[in-house]
Amino acid sequence: MRFATAIVAAAAAAIASAQVVFPFAPEGPCVAACTNEAGKSLYPFYNDVNPNSPFFFPSLAYTYERGSKNAIAFMTKAGTCMTNCPMDEQNAYRASYYPKLTWYNNNKPSAAPARRR
Repeated sequence: MRFATAIVAAAAAAIASAQVVFPFAPEGPCVAACTNEAGKSLYPFYNDVNPNSPFFFPSLAYTYERGSKNAIAFMTKAGTCMTNCPMDEQNAYRASYYPKLTWYNNNKPSAAPARRR
């Protein structure tokens, strides 16, 4: 019984210390400023730079939950701002959007399981 308890404790510690790795470089300071400004205007805890923040996935949802009211508002604000950014940053943002979307969909926390009746 002690061995099983130790195994469970070790597994729990490993899970708790697991770090999320977001394998994408920033597109540039102008684009980062635009996404941060748009995000904070809609969600005060917006944080799309620290993948281990409890606000990281809720923040990414503003970009990647396509078609939602929040995503439309975010993309409108961020996109309007980005028109003033250097073209290389805009192109980098466009090029990284779909790989980031795929990563987000594969890594976002799943919804809570449905309750049994």
